[in-house]
Amino acid sequence: MKYDVIVLGCGPAGYYFARSYAKHGKKVAVIENSKLGGVGFRTGCLPVKKYLDTIRHVNISRKLTKNKILRGEIYLENLYGSVRDDLYKIESMIEKELKDLNVDIYFGDGNFLSKNKFKINNRVLEFDKCVVATGTSPSGFGDVVIDEDRILSNIGAIDMEELPEDICIIGANVEGIEFASLFSSLGVKVRVVDMDSEILRGNDEDLKSLSVNYLKENNVEFILEREVKEIKLVKNKAKISLSDREIYSSKVLVTGIRKPNIPKGLKELGIEIEDSHVPIDNCFKTNIDNIYAIGDINGMLGMAHIGINQGIELVDYFINSKIPKRNYKALPRSIYTIYEIAGAGYQENELGKDEYRVEKVYFKEVFRGFSKGIDEGFLKILVDFDNKIIGLWISSENASDLIGDIGIWIDEGLKIDEIKSRLFINPTLGEAILDTALKFQGGIE
Repeated sequence: MKYDVIVLGCGPAGYYFARSYAKHGKKVAVIENSKLGGVGFRTGCLPVKKYLDTIRHVNISRKLTKNKILRGEIYLENLYGSVRDDLYKIESMIEKELKDLNVDIYFGDGNFLSKNKFKINNRVLEFDKCVVATGTSPSGFGDVVIDEDRILSNIGAIDMEELPEDICIIGANVEGIEFASLFSSLGVKVRVVDMDSEILRGNDEDLKSLSVNYLKENNVEFILEREVKEIKLVKNKAKISLSDREIYSSKVLVTGIRKPNIPKGLKELGIEIEDSHVPIDNCFKTNIDNIYAIGDINGMLGMAHIGINQGIELVDYFINSKIPKRNYKALPRSIYTIYEIAGAGYQENELGKDEYRVEKVYFKEVFRGFSKGIDEGFLKILVDFDNKIIGLWISSENASDLIGDIGIWIDEGLKIDEIKSRLFINPTLGEAILDTALKFQGGIE
């Protein structure tokens, strides 16, 4: 079988590339050795958000019950299994979309035979170009081996048959804190261990305070500035040896440690691999002229939306010879805890006091915030002394839904005074941007 391109991996990067390229009438094959959707859509990012969104619905129901508007029981123990069973729909959605575009899908490992041939399930596929989008996989550390039974990665954490009584999460990073939000909301006793002295290092204290306080209210225990020396299985528990004590837990979740998925036979072709990633040029090309690498495998930032963008830009390069911009200056991003942290551009901790001015508006002060009954959460804007917006950040439930094209504003050097000429639908939470801009002008006390 001859293809214009084969795509190795069907996570966000590979899926968006394959879908977009096939729409141009190209013959495309996708090869996946696990689950369609990868970490971004199937085994990590999106599934965790699905759990957390369902938990938010439960929290709303609790508030309605408290206010005597809603009657009924909440069966929290059924939530995890219900959402887990829904996750299989993601694979079906992706498969249908690709097959409707006449994309051939092959499951298995496979290996390169040459720069133009790939063997999968005893079939040899010939191709003009290959796009490597195999991403990364969770990894243990030291002698710690992830078995997805007692010692888990993100894959095992979203696919347990039943919830444990307690779990120890290694890592107070983004992944660790998102899972801590999930499990603590479901009544699991959670402990988070990290060598660092900070939770979610690199984020402003005011931005992360709602998320951290939520976890503490759910009785999450933080054990910071402690190194994990060893993890051993003892009967039906895991014994975690720290630098100053030993603790026991039903499950251990290891976060933040990943290794690249290098396809078989790629090294033998002479592909360059540096610091556990495949280096690329400005057009995502490797040192082999017909092999390209997009997404986590090329070592650039490791975020799903970066992979999606690279997949789309690579199609534009193939079809229109348009050189990718790869403009990640503002880099919109989000932390998906119950109270999300989302924004683009600089945070205050990245700047000196003489480099910016900042104003803040709380959503309870915005008319739509009142109608939604939002008691907590805020938006803040940072500007430089030329009045250009250099950062916009939100701490609130569903903060990520409010970011929109903020990254574009920052990249284009939009000035704070230009906000007042923009139309914001009333009433919306987005009006917090306008109200914050007016504070710079002295329009709101």
